[in-house]
Amino acid sequence: MNFPDFPADTLRLLPCWEAYVDIAPTQVNGPGPYGVRNVVPITGGTFKGTLAPESDAPVPFEGVVLPGGFDLQRERPDGPKELEAIYHMQASDGSVIEIRNLALLTYDADRKIQYSRSRIFVEAPKGPCSWLNQRVFVGSVQAVKPQEQVLIRSFVVV
Repeated sequence: MNFPDFPADTLRLLPCWEAYVDIAPTQVNGPGPYGVRNVVPITGGTFKGTLAPESDAPVPFEGVVLPGGFDLQRERPDGPKELEAIYHMQASDGSVIEIRNLALLTYDADRKIQYSRSRIFVEAPKGPCSWLNQRVFVGSVQAVKPQEQVLIRSFVVV
């Protein structure tokens, strides 16, 4: 098999979208074998960004975060928090995009976030947003209003 040459120094990250995700208070489900388990309901929000930002014809897209998603959290005994958020975004053209965001957060001594990175998996229907199915995304998670809203920044790896 012959693979094209993709030198490591050609990898870049380009901003793709930002989502302001509204959340309900954390539901603490108690300890498990790998740490304290929490669920954070996702109640809505908005997003805005660009499809194909690396192309000659980037396309703006925006819409809403649909209610009904959730963020499963595990507070590990060694300090970090693992997140797995599953939710849907509806673009202004009606396309419903499924998001699965796996994140790792670490904290400093004052419990402020020190590191926040994620791998974002996307499934979009055929149509204007299907470009999302053909790329790798990474991101970050930031509290905007604790226990009310978080900011998810997504970057496409090109």
